[in-house]
Amino acid sequence: MLSTLDIAYLNANPSPQRIIIVGGGIVGAALAFHLSEAKSGHHIVLIDRSLKSELGSTGHAPGFVGQLNESPILTQLAKDTVLDYLSVPGGFDPVGGLELSSTPSGLETLRRREETARAAGLPAELVTPEVAASLAPDFIDASSVKGALHFASDGTANAKVITSYYLDQARIRGVDFLEIAVTGFETKSDNEQFAKIAAIHTENGDINSESSTIIFATGVWTSSLISAGRNAPITQFPIPIVPVAHPYTFTQPRPPRVGSPYPFVRWLDHHVYARDHGNRDGLGSYDHPPLQLAPRTSAIGTWPSSFDQVLSQASSCLKNGNEFQVQGHIADLEETWLPEKPFNGIFAVTPDNLPFAGRVPDVANLWLAAAIWVTTAAGTAKLLSREILRDAMHSTTSEDKALLNALDPARFQGLEADSLLQQALEKYNDIYNRES
Repeated sequence: MLSTLDIAYLNANPSPQRIIIVGGGIVGAALAFHLSEAKSGHHIVLIDRSLKSELGSTGHAPGFVGQLNESPILTQLAKDTVLDYLSVPGGFDPVGGLELSSTPSGLETLRRREETARAAGLPAELVTPEVAASLAPDFIDASSVKGALHFASDGTANAKVITSYYLDQARIRGVDFLEIAVTGFETKSDNEQFAKIAAIHTENGDINSESSTIIFATGVWTSSLISAGRNAPITQFPIPIVPVAHPYTFTQPRPPRVGSPYPFVRWLDHHVYARDHGNRDGLGSYDHPPLQLAPRTSAIGTWPSSFDQVLSQASSCLKNGNEFQVQGHIADLEETWLPEKPFNGIFAVTPDNLPFAGRVPDVANLWLAAAIWVTTAAGTAKLLSREILRDAMHSTTSEDKALLNALDPARFQGLEADSLLQQALEKYNDIYNRES
């Protein structure tokens, strides 16, 4: 996708109806799609460093969409997301999900999650190890499992297909695109309490943005961009979005399996998950100390040598574990990554495992849509679009208000940065793996 305008045009045609989305991954694309769907008359512009390739987490997301979460907020957003993805051709495959355990506490967790899922309106069924193994026979050894929980409506999302669809549809509806690297921001204070982002600094000059609404959909780069004010951070509110390392690997390519594709599988006791990618299998693990990173030009990080052992241990959980590549390569440049090899996929965590979605209180024209996974991207984008476009004649529904309060960018006000960082890192092992 090519740029449809340039900085000179934006500066020569300021408009209070302009919405600038910074970030073109699945979240920014979903925002462009849903904001333009409303036909509100706003001029929507999406800015990204690369409109031709996904440099953020969207480009390497494993794609599992598990709708049940310990947080009812995330469960609702995931359900809304699946409804959206099902309308995207080739975007979502409802292959289902399996959770496995062999410990007494893990089996109790499965029983509790079955009840929670049904209360949330999600199909869930406890199945025998033999039934679980029949759904993914190359992955699961029935003799090593004591119980399993099957989520029939979960599935896998093709993040690249979904993102491309959203962007194409947004462009048809008149959304403009600008391929350029954002390097910082300049704020302007009207009084002691509120500021505005008056200019967006880019590698090719400044964009006048004082009259625009700006949305950061910038994933793992959000914290660094918030700190990129000319003399101080853009906002005084703590926004603890912490980029962390995560190992993922594949088998060698193979012919697609005959019959139904495997469900996404999680080994609850071992912090390991696997999926059928069609022409190869994938494997990831959260069973290691969290590693904070500072991403540079992409969300693929340098490979820590310790991840070789992490993947070796993870692969032992699978019946076909010896087919997975477990040794990465320690390279300093992200561009050396090959998509069929083990890689360190950077993503963002927060102190409460919830995204940031909403208006930043002390910056009048800034909204956040960050730390959002593929699992909840569309649901969060729809929620935020409704709130941004809501006029004075319409109040926020009670359901939307509850979601927005939980995702409020100001929710960590008054807390110490070091404490928030530690809390966020401690959440890494809870992403898929509650204590069992």
